Amino acid sequence: MRTRGAAKPLTIQPRKTRKEHGRRGADFRVFRGFLAACGGLLIAGAAHAQPAPPLINEPAVVAPGFNTTMLVVNLPPAGNGPLTTAGQAGHRHPASTYAYVTKGAVINRLGDEPEKRFETGQAWSETPLQPHYIVNASRTEPAQIVVVQIFKTGTTRLTEPLPK
Repeated sequence: MRTRGAAKPLTIQPRKTRKEHGRRGADFRVFRGFLAACGGLLIAGAAHAQPAPPLINEPAVVAPGFNTTMLVVNLPPAGNGPLTTAGQAGHRHPASTYAYVTKGAVINRLGDEPEKRFETGQAWSETPLQPHYIVNASRTEPAQIVVVQIFKTGTTRLTEPLPK
């Protein structure tokens, strides 16, 4: 099931074996690599995201000339920092980007759109080079997102900081 914005939460299906996937198993490995390439993800505000090593970073078999990466990004509690993206530095990605909140809640803003709160089980997508701003929505609880990106092979920088 595919969800955008604050609509229905995504449903995660049980993982299939390689035999059950057939050729699609390679597709999943590619997706995992895509998230890994997001390791340089920058988060607005005083507390920065802490990306873990990529889960996947592989060629996109179904789209020759493209790679995919998947990674987990941990956002520390906001503490005394702002609970808004207004006035915060943002970033953009030269990739199609998909984010899914796995823990906590975040406040997200895409370009000039209004801020939106995303909680566990909700997701959003970003178009290539779309300005993006994000902060943890809690002063005391960490948040976590899983990010998947699809980008042209040869791309060396998946996150570009934006000025405040």
